[in-house]
Amino acid sequence: MSAGIIKPSLILTVTAFVAAFALSHVNKITAPAIARQTADREREALSVVLPGFAAGNEKTDGSGDNAFRYWEGEKNVDDAAVKAYAFITSSPGYSGDVKSMVGVDSEGKILGIYIIEQSETPGLGARAAEIASSRTIWDIGKILSGKLKEEKTHPWFQRQFAGLSAGEKIKIEKAGDWTPAKEQALLEKNAITAITGATITGRAVIAGIEKGYERLRYVLGREAAQ
Repeated sequence: MSAGIIKPSLILTVTAFVAAFALSHVNKITAPAIARQTADREREALSVVLPGFAAGNEKTDGSGDNAFRYWEGEKNVDDAAVKAYAFITSSPGYSGDVKSMVGVDSEGKILGIYIIEQSETPGLGARAAEIASSRTIWDIGKILSGKLKEEKTHPWFQRQFAGLSAGEKIKIEKAGDWTPAKEQALLEKNAITAITGATITGRAVIAGIEKGYERLRYVLGREAAQ
């Protein structure tokens, strides 16, 4: 091998080693911060998908890629304990997995969903996690000065799942953006309305719910039999 070939090969090898070494250290430095952000999102998600319920500690069934994470929530209604459950699920979307937390009552009615992670196309599938704000540019100054509170709402795409049955086939209709006026008609059909131009994202969320709820029923059935 000539010296003219050895030198570029050596430079390439050293460069690759330095890049890999730097990347491994960056991952070590950022991993704790990413873990904290993920935990914060999951705590917020629990409050959304189990409204009014006190969630217990996280439970896990299985391990590795087969691990299933879920929570049991409880609240008192007329001096009786009412239970509900939350679980994390994911399914392939257009640009990657769409990871959601789903809350259901003991009959399988969806109490809420919260999309934790997604990498869908901005303006299309990513609208599944976007909140349309009614604030104007003048409101920003009021928020920064403390005269106006930051509004906390939930994306319309996710809101429309509340009240549907996770144990039945969830249908998709193309009826434009969801509004409260469309709620009852969609609930009667156990259906959602798709994001225009991003039906794949809606199907991914539904597939995740169906898969996760089936796993939850299996786990709870096994626990009851013990």
